[in-house]
Amino acid sequence: VMRSLAHTDPLTGLPNRRSFLERLEQACTSRRERDATVALLFIDLDRFKTVNDSLGHRQGDQLLRAVADRLRQCVRDGDTVARLGGDEFVVVLSDMADVDDIVPLARKILATLAEPVEIGRQLLSVNTSLGIAVYPRDSETADTLLQYADTAMYRAKASGGNAMVFFTPEMMQALTERLQLEAGLRRAIDAGELRL
Repeated sequence: VMRSLAHTDPLTGLPNRRSFLERLEQACTSRRERDATVALLFIDLDRFKTVNDSLGHRQGDQLLRAVADRLRQCVRDGDTVARLGGDEFVVVLSDMADVDDIVPLARKILATLAEPVEIGRQLLSVNTSLGIAVYPRDSETADTLLQYADTAMYRAKASGGNAMVFFTPEMMQALTERLQLEAGLRRAIDAGELRL
């Protein structure tokens, strides 16, 4: 029971972050042996905070459970669906023959999650931002793959949401440049180098 609690998200019954990272490592290891592709999908619900703020946390929790159920229905046996926390979910698609095979599954997830769900007396429609990173093309480590899928998800969200975006190296370059700019501005403010 204790092991189950340590590896399971109590709200949705899905694997938690710890269990997910173990499964992602396993998928990457077995991929090396079979020369297949592993895709990591990072999923974030668009405007979930609005649901919590307007309907309350109980309804928000019901929505998260409904999303978990729908994600389970979208994937194949051997794939992993996990909840990282809040309204963030991840899907590990193991044993993909080719990168092109990821797109239909990702589209299916977007379409399935967009279908209205009844929460209490409300009918809610939720859009999703989905970022995709691919092993081994984008990275050969689970942690970096998660970071890249997260970066791609934020790009999908920035483009208006309800979209999927594959990670590209240019995204990391843009992120690095932005962080350097922010750090430079902070130093300039602290040194009194800016004038209005």
